[in-house]
Amino acid sequence: MTDLRPRLQELFGFADFRTGQEEVVRAAVDGRDTLALMPTGSGKSLTYQLAAMLRPEPTLVLSPLIALMKDQVDSLPAEIAATTTFVNSSLEAEETASRLRNVTEGRTRILYAAPERLRNASFVNTLRTIGVGLVVIDEVHCVSMWGHDFRPDYLFIRRALEELGNPSVLGMTATATPAAATEIAEALGREMEVVRTSVVRANLRYDVEAVGGNEDRLRILVERLRTVGDGSAIVYARSRDSCERVARTLRGHGLAMEHYHAGLEAVERSRVQEDFIAGRIRGVVATTAFGMGIDKADVRLVCLFNYPDSLESYVQMVGRGGRDGKPSATLLLASPSDATAVRRFAVGDIPGPDDLRNVYRAVRDYGGRVDPTQLPTGNHDPRVLVGMLEQAGIVRRGYDAGRLMQIELPEGGPDAGAVVDDLLERYTREANARVERIVSFAEGSRCRHAQVAEHFGETFAPPCGACDVCDPPDAHTARRASAPLPTDVAGAIVAAVTRLTWPLGRRSLVAMLRGSVSAPKSARAASAFGLLEAASDAEVKRWITALVAAGALVEVETEDGYRVLHAVLSATLPSLGPKASGPVDDVTAGRLRTWRRERSQADGVPAYVIFPDATLRELAATRPATAHELAAVKGFGPARIERYGDDILSLLAPG
Repeated sequence: MTDLRPRLQELFGFADFRTGQEEVVRAAVDGRDTLALMPTGSGKSLTYQLAAMLRPEPTLVLSPLIALMKDQVDSLPAEIAATTTFVNSSLEAEETASRLRNVTEGRTRILYAAPERLRNASFVNTLRTIGVGLVVIDEVHCVSMWGHDFRPDYLFIRRALEELGNPSVLGMTATATPAAATEIAEALGREMEVVRTSVVRANLRYDVEAVGGNEDRLRILVERLRTVGDGSAIVYARSRDSCERVARTLRGHGLAMEHYHAGLEAVERSRVQEDFIAGRIRGVVATTAFGMGIDKADVRLVCLFNYPDSLESYVQMVGRGGRDGKPSATLLLASPSDATAVRRFAVGDIPGPDDLRNVYRAVRDYGGRVDPTQLPTGNHDPRVLVGMLEQAGIVRRGYDAGRLMQIELPEGGPDAGAVVDDLLERYTREANARVERIVSFAEGSRCRHAQVAEHFGETFAPPCGACDVCDPPDAHTARRASAPLPTDVAGAIVAAVTRLTWPLGRRSLVAMLRGSVSAPKSARAASAFGLLEAASDAEVKRWITALVAAGALVEVETEDGYRVLHAVLSATLPSLGPKASGPVDDVTAGRLRTWRRERSQADGVPAYVIFPDATLRELAATRPATAHELAAVKGFGPARIERYGDDILSLLAPG
């Protein structure tokens, strides 16, 4: 048997293989269809790059990471980089043709492309002429509609392989259960050898910390980032807005963190990515795509600010820590409200039966060539909906004709309505199951490493010594008990505003008074920081609104366009503080409901726009008697007071 280590040393500078790597390389060199299930950070890329250099024919690497192809090629060892190229939508047609000629003439050994490029018949014809010997499918789990990351263009890979003369296949993924591995092989139409290396990463510590809300998340995150020391950090947040807000808060605490998401300009994304890789910043707060294809060895903390959508996604994200094999921490911040949200998100994006039926009818009516922008898809990606119909066997999508999709309806196919119902039922069931697995993982009291291992078909005997269950961390420093609220809440707020060195807007003032970690640096240094910590955010917001309504606080616009609050010491202060609520007066509540119904009819708006039921109940319980007291009721801002205040106070007046 040929010793592969000399070429490994020559090309990559490594004396020996990591676990599983040599087995994958040999299978690929020998032309055996192989599915490599290797966790993030285990060196998957090296296996196909080395195999490609040892094979006689060129290798095609299908990767969904279009934006990162150049970075991946540039980061290769010199000898491999010299014989590697990519084609994607960023290139002019002439440049693409030139690169393909280099492959044809033998100057290029490895060609990267996105799976959707296989929809181009000309591209596939060129590859057939070249004689591709090995097709590497990165993130191959995307071929399964029932998985956590379905991508419809992966469905076409099987047909493209046939058009290419059935070259050997190497599928790569870090996140496939035994069931998913079977589905991948079926979707590709291949009998595949499976090389599975352990998903257990002994150098990663898995911590899950229960939090009560956003304030807890931020406080814990700031504490943990301060303990990272050398090395970098990645914080994953659910939304673009959340990424920006969290990063801004962390910078306010002196932590060099940048935000990263798809909404940034390409130049800005590149800058942040380069600063991260070069170590010029401590880390990034990013949406989930960040980190794919980025090989940074010294990530010492990966924090998930919210629940991920599946255990597969969790393993993929935390796996970006500790690629150098050194101990690294991971942290999932979990709350009951977040679990509810991720359950809602799991089914919120699932199309309804009418969505799929409408697309099917439109495809049938258009007959053959379909402009995806003209399909009645609502908020859904038209290619995903067509892909779902294709997976169900009631349409067949072929090569694209420019922007148009070419779609066939097989004759004598199954009843579309019944198939769609069955499809969506399973899709919903699988989506719910994925969410319940990650929630169970976080809320359970079993070894975290054992749970991950079992999910991916392994056995692991706890204790692991590297999770919060088996090795509980030292408890975070308990927060001091909140001081009681001042007797004169209104006077205390006005005095606090008066003493500020720099004026604050409403949001920052609330954060300061509540002692929030998100308060600006100047506010955290103020003597009134945490003055109203015993109150809720909603209460403090209502009190400030009441003080503005009373003229005790006024909003002033600064020269640079910010709105800040100033105190008016001569104003008469309203009586504030948590007002004791009695039981809801049913008679009063009835009068309020009647008035709301009549007013909604007169204004031509839904009743809840006037005010919601929660506000109605609070009005009937607290019975405010003045406009100042009305301003302290949740849901009553200045606009509602001006529009409805007199009516409400009249209804609530005694007698």
